[in-house]
This record gives sequence, C-alpha cells and structure tokens, in this order.
Amino acid sequence: MNPILPSDEWLQVFLLSIPLIVGGILHMIAVKADILSYFKKPIHQRWFGLNKTWRGFIIMPVATWPGVLLAQALERIIELNTPLLALWPSWLLALLLGLGYCLAELPNSYMKRRMGIKEGQTSDKNKWGFVILDQADSAIGCLLVYWLLLPVSWTIVFITIVFGTVLHLMINVLLYSIGIRKNPF
Repeated sequence: MNPILPSDEWLQVFLLSIPLIVGGILHMIAVKADILSYFKKPIHQRWFGLNKTWRGFIIMPVATWPGVLLAQALERIIELNTPLLALWPSWLLALLLGLGYCLAELPNSYMKRRMGIKEGQTSDKNKWGFVILDQADSAIGCLLVYWLLLPVSWTIVFITIVFGTVLHLMINVLLYSIGIRKNPF
C-alpha cells in the first residue's frame, strides 16, 4: 500500500485526470487543424494576448466530453467506494470542466502580458516557475470545478493538481515532438 494515498484514492486521481488529458490533447489537435477558425478571435488582445480566443471556450467543453465519458465508464467498471464522476451528467461536467480549464488560464496570460512576455513565450526570469504555472493553471481550474461538484478531499485535489501538471508537461513535450505544438512548454 502506498504511504501517501490508499489505492482507491489513486484511482480517483487517475479518473479525475482523464477528462483534462483528453480535452487538452483534442484541443491542441483542433488548434493545429485550425478547426472553427471563425472563432479564433482574441477575447481581449491587450489583456490576454492573441492566443486566448473564443475558439478555446467553444472547443474545450466539447473536447473534454469524450474524456468525461471515458472516465465515467472506467469508474463504473472499477466500482470505487465513493462514486465521483457518475454523480453528474457527462455533458454538464464537460461543459464546466472546459470552461474552468479556459478561465483558469486567463490570469496567468494577463500577468504575462503586463510583464511584456509575448504570447506562447515564457519569461527568461523565473523561467521554470512560469513553465510550471503555464501547465498548472488549467489543472487548477478543473480541480476547482471538481472540488465544488464532487465529494473529493483536499488531498485528492492537491495530488491531482501535481499529477495533472506533470502529465501536462509530458504530453506537451510529446505533442511538440510529433509537430502538433509549436513549443514544448
């Protein structure tokens, strides 16, 4: 048995991460394929830059839905002691997670624009802090949604943020290596 979390809680972390992973990957594929280019309009260019567009707010809830469906199916198979994702309709959970994902990225973008950091770039000063924040912000937004809707402990929320951030970094490097992302971070 793991000294940090019991196995049932590790399964919760894994299940909660699936919608974020699937949604993030499908979003990057949609961006690369320039799907819904009409909505590729900045929300507010001066505040958030060119990369935070209305398209993300449309695509992320839809892109997150297959991950919610997969996680709910796995949850039924695994039979957790405490049901989580099955407590909400998949479409509603996907909608809220997608919006949480997008909204949580805005403060970081706003701060970077105030510091003069260009879109898609990171600061030379405190580089790794910004790299981690760039990966963690969306996970924090989704975990806030989970915390408000689901019976999860703060420990699960914290571990999922750490796990999701590390996984986000790894997936971004993978997507960069196969040409879907412009940069690894």
